[in-house]
Amino acid sequence: MDRIKVTIAQLIPKLGDKQHNLELISESMEKAEKERSHLVVFPELFLTGYSIGENLHEMAESEDGPSLDEIKTLCRKHGIYTVISFPEKDEEDNYYISSALIDHNGKVLGIYRKTHLFDEEKKYFTPGSDLKVIDSPLGKVGMMICFDVEFPEIARALKLKGADFIVIVNANMHPYQEHHHLYVRSRSMENEIPVIICNRLGVEGNLHFCGDSMVMDATGKVLAAMNEDEGVKTVELPIKQTLDPKMSYTQNRRKELYNILTQ
Repeated sequence: MDRIKVTIAQLIPKLGDKQHNLELISESMEKAEKERSHLVVFPELFLTGYSIGENLHEMAESEDGPSLDEIKTLCRKHGIYTVISFPEKDEEDNYYISSALIDHNGKVLGIYRKTHLFDEEKKYFTPGSDLKVIDSPLGKVGMMICFDVEFPEIARALKLKGADFIVIVNANMHPYQEHHHLYVRSRSMENEIPVIICNRLGVEGNLHFCGDSMVMDATGKVLAAMNEDEGVKTVELPIKQTLDPKMSYTQNRRKELYNILTQ
């Protein structure tokens, strides 16, 4: 596809209340369907809320868990793709901050586990070990989660792995709004790739989440910006577009100079 319609759901999940958050997901999908959107993206750990460390064993699910099954059903009902983030538990009782790409038939096309854990996340979660580009009829989708965006190597790796666009689910908070605002546009521009970033709002304890969800094209042009507005927004995103041939950053790399980056 050359263009897709994308919906970003900048909302306030209720901590520990999956049923409430599933209702928000359902309402958002219904609105996205009316906008003829192909894909709706939710923030990091939207299923449960962010600060669930102490209750992780109760909140986490596998991809076949009851909440994920309900989201699959919603995708089928509304004929829409989604990227949904949830606390994932594997068969060895490891816990991950994960995001799943689910298609319009309710099939999980792939799951990405956050590779760069932030602050106290390290107490509760295991870092993922794979960078993920997921094939889909919408295009090849590169997946990132929040703190990942602050490491330029990830977006570059996803571009080199063939991603057509990148989806970032976020739970970014003050005072780091400017960090992500700048980094996301930089990741888009330096890799000549469209980027969708969906952050949340609200307060949990001493964490004040800052919104600033955006959709941008492969030149870093912002096509949709939510600032601190609560709600859902849909925009058309070009996946294939004409770029300045003088730039071609991936073609002009001199990888023989960069060995120090992996030492």
